Amino acid sequence: MLNPLITPLMIEKYAKRLVDRIKTPALRGVVLTGSFARGEAGPFSDLDVWCFYNEKVSRKPYFPELTGISLDLRETCIHDFRAKADGTREYVAPYFEQLNVFGETPFILPSHQEIQNGVKKLLFSIEKRLKQLASPNHYEILNDIMYVLRIERYFATSQYPLTLSELYTIQFEECERFLVECFSFYLLGERTIKEEQMRSIIELFLDKRL
Repeated sequence: MLNPLITPLMIEKYAKRLVDRIKTPALRGVVLTGSFARGEAGPFSDLDVWCFYNEKVSRKPYFPELTGISLDLRETCIHDFRAKADGTREYVAPYFEQLNVFGETPFILPSHQEIQNGVKKLLFSIEKRLKQLASPNHYEILNDIMYVLRIERYFATSQYPLTLSELYTIQFEECERFLVECFSFYLLGERTIKEEQMRSIIELFLDKRL
């Protein structure tokens, strides 16, 4: 992480402070998702926070800061959330990767077909970024690929591997194992993979699926 003093305990304390700050009768739930919820946050990770309300938020509350970590805060009315939820990663991943801080966690798993459609869209998005950008954000792309691998495992076994070590041990193809290793390097702040090598291995991953 950017700040080595930030520990899981500090994240937990921050979450409680956050709830105390924004708690109102309309607040239904606060959930941490993503890399912090999985326990694998790295130097490029932000803290994903979902805040669920009974009604639309008309006045934005003041959120306490957490030095060294950027916040990705999402405030939504539960009704609106359920109306928009689909098979894309934004709504599927938090179902598996969530740390309930307060109240309800209204994430509902869509049908396999909806999730498959969402995965397809994500794969096309990765391909588009590779083609359009000379230097795409490899951390974001690798993070997306880790999600695809986790969902593939879920489809095959009904198990969703949270940790990278779990994910690595169940990969039998050299390409996929290498990508998990690459993402591990990024989490440790070690970006030693050459651009050409990274691009070619990601393209190989996509060729198998598109």
